[in-house]
Amino acid sequence: MIWIMETKRSNNKPLVIFFLLSYFLAWGLMGLFIAQNHGWVSPDIPFEPFLILGSWFPNIAAFLVIAFVLKQKGGIRQLLKGWLKFKVPVFWYLVAITPVVFAVLSMFIYKLLYGVNPVSEIVFDPMSMLALLIISTITGATGEELGWRGFALPRLQMKMSALCASLVLGVIWTMWHLPMWFAGLGYEKIPFAAYAILVMSYTVIITWACNNSRGSMVIVTLFHLMMNVAMNILEVQAFFVYALLVLVITVLVVSLYGPSKLSKAAELPIDKDTGEWVN
Repeated sequence: MIWIMETKRSNNKPLVIFFLLSYFLAWGLMGLFIAQNHGWVSPDIPFEPFLILGSWFPNIAAFLVIAFVLKQKGGIRQLLKGWLKFKVPVFWYLVAITPVVFAVLSMFIYKLLYGVNPVSEIVFDPMSMLALLIISTITGATGEELGWRGFALPRLQMKMSALCASLVLGVIWTMWHLPMWFAGLGYEKIPFAAYAILVMSYTVIITWACNNSRGSMVIVTLFHLMMNVAMNILEVQAFFVYALLVLVITVLVVSLYGPSKLSKAAELPIDKDTGEWVN
């Protein structure tokens, strides 16, 4: 079948532990913010500094699984090498900035439909934009991708097609963020359905970029950064327009590159023995 790749049966334990650990750490931290938001914990306790640590939990979970479950000598170093894969075709760097391009296009579409320009005020504040870029780089963009795309994605693709792996990872990635809608951090203003469509769609596109850049964490980290920027320059009322536009683009990518590998290459750049991206 086109949906399931014919590879040797591999152990699910490392992946399951990785996902559970990522959730346990992140949801545990978010539980503190939720408790504070509902008045169950003193508002004077400064939990905010822990948000940076929390955004690194997928990477930390991957490091722990490699070290203590797989006990893979040099495995963490191999994972980190994904951040050294700068030498990829320029096309994939252009793909990595498309979240902002799509957000801007969504602004024009929304204005044509409703006569309102859904541009966030942050766009007109250079210092706020600079802060957004810095914070987004050191948190989610850098802190998550070694886990989601460096560790989990290649191993999922050893078990199923690229599209199925993307959809599984997309659901996990979406729901991993769910507690933030109850933590009083501003996410509650975003329609969760639109966010889910957006993240699921972008997960497929990131897989496409990953599979065609030999698992470059440079590309996926930049892509994640641009996702965060795009979500902040667009007012929330335009999120459904944005999400549906990205969904259409995603369907086009799958149609052109095929659901099996999301790539025209004969084989994916994944080591079938270790489940790691090939250098």
